[in-house]
Amino acid sequence: MSFKILSLDGGGVRGYLSAKILSNMEDYFNHRTNEEMPIGQRFDFIAGTSTGGIIALALALGKTAHYIEELYYKYIPEIFGEKRNLLSAVNSPKYKSSMLELMAAEVFGDYSLENVKTHVLITSVNLDNAQPRFHKSDYFTRNAGRLSEKLKDIAMATSAAPIYFKAKADMKYSHHLIDGGICANNPSLSAVIDALDFEETNSLKTIRPKNINDITLVSVGTGERGEMPYDSKKLANGGWYTWARPVIEVLMESQSQMAHFQTKSLLKDRYLRINPSLPFTMKLDDIEKLDNLKNLASLNADTENFLKRYF
Repeated sequence: MSFKILSLDGGGVRGYLSAKILSNMEDYFNHRTNEEMPIGQRFDFIAGTSTGGIIALALALGKTAHYIEELYYKYIPEIFGEKRNLLSAVNSPKYKSSMLELMAAEVFGDYSLENVKTHVLITSVNLDNAQPRFHKSDYFTRNAGRLSEKLKDIAMATSAAPIYFKAKADMKYSHHLIDGGICANNPSLSAVIDALDFEETNSLKTIRPKNINDITLVSVGTGERGEMPYDSKKLANGGWYTWARPVIEVLMESQSQMAHFQTKSLLKDRYLRINPSLPFTMKLDDIEKLDNLKNLASLNADTENFLKRYF
């Protein structure tokens, strides 16, 4: 038996693609095994960043991928529809956080890290000192002091993308947290490192992998961009105003690619990256192209062969 990890990238609106892929995977597993089971419970460990962090928390709580897909389709246009006026957006985030907060409250209620059914790792960044601030279930004893952190607050922290949403300030154990995509938009490598140090005294009785050869990891992206949604010629000689929004896209995309290559190098054929190519440009907040993502989420033969081999 291998130690199975699910890793979910950040990507704003494109998180709907991840949710749709997971929904199709859930159908595949349920049909193949003749057993209805939320896909998160088929993994030992789930890691997520930003929109992938919200999905990861919901899966870890036992929500189905179908539920998450429908939730995203309902809320994404509303979350990214609450634009501030141009004058206000100069000195404030582009979007209000009220609809995102409403969605987080609906999904997570009053649950905390103590209530997850699958171990989870969620990324964020401490704005006060620029250090990573990770939220973890009790697979390490040292995590015990922060297990009562509310999932809805963690969801708001991991998805607080600079320029787009305000930082999450009013948490029980943290202050001024922003989007984990700044440091780990693809959290697969972080998940592998933590998995190798799992303590077997954890509440879910998850047995840690003996070594890296015991790890199987499925990494789900939010779409591989053949072309970024900005003019690289302008950026090449641009100043702060030109770079203001594109810099977030550059940071998150390059970090995700780096983690992909590093994790693949470590795990080799026990690693699967599902990240369909986007045949169009799409910004983090491009709600007009939400429906275009549906056709990209089908499982291909390579994915099916991997799942048959390791699950």
